[in-house]
Amino acid sequence: MVAGKTSSTRWDPKVDDKPYSSPHSRFVKKFSNKYLDRADWILDAGCGVGNYLHLIDREGCFGVDLDRYAVGTAKKYCVNSDFLIASVLDLPFRDNTFNVVTIFEVIEHLPAGSEKRVFAEIRRILTCFGMMLLSTPNHHFLCNTMDPAFLLYGHRHYKIKKLMGLIVDVGFSVEEYVNRGGLGRLLSQDTFY
Repeated sequence: MVAGKTSSTRWDPKVDDKPYSSPHSRFVKKFSNKYLDRADWILDAGCGVGNYLHLIDREGCFGVDLDRYAVGTAKKYCVNSDFLIASVLDLPFRDNTFNVVTIFEVIEHLPAGSEKRVFAEIRRILTCFGMMLLSTPNHHFLCNTMDPAFLLYGHRHYKIKKLMGLIVDVGFSVEEYVNRGGLGRLLSQDTFY
C-alpha cells in the first residue's frame, strides 16, 4: 500500500459473487437495528459486495466502494439501495445528508494515518444527531497472532482506547462499544483465508 493512496480490497469474482451472511454480519445487523429505526438515510461506506446492505436493503440506503466489481455485485442483490464508486476519504455527498453511516471492516484497509480524515469526512455528511457505526479488528495478542493478514501483510488492528481517541478528536462522542470475538472466532479466521 502506498502512503496517501486509498487501497481497495481485492474482490475475487470466483468467491465474492454475492453478499454472504456470517456470524459477524448477523451480529452487526442485530447491533445496528436499534439505530436504524430513526434513520431515513443510511450510508454503508466501503460496502464491498453488499454483505451488510443486503441485510437492511431498503429505500434510503446507499453504498460506496472503490471497487467497480464489488459495487456491480452489490447492485444485483441490494435492489432497493443506491450505489456509487467513491472513496471513503472523499465522500461525494453534501453536508448533513445521512442519519447513519456504517463503516464495517474498512479503516484497516486505508492508508495508515488516514483514520481521522475518514472520521471527519463521515462527521461532515452526518446530520446533527446522526450516528457512525464502526467495526474493525481489535489489537490484542491473540487476535494479532491468529490473523494471517496481520502477520503476512500488516493488516492493521486497533486498540480500543486509541480508536476511541481518534473518533473523539474529530468531534464524535462514543455512545456504546462492544468488544467481540473469542477463541471460536479466532480459530475460524484461518478458514476464511
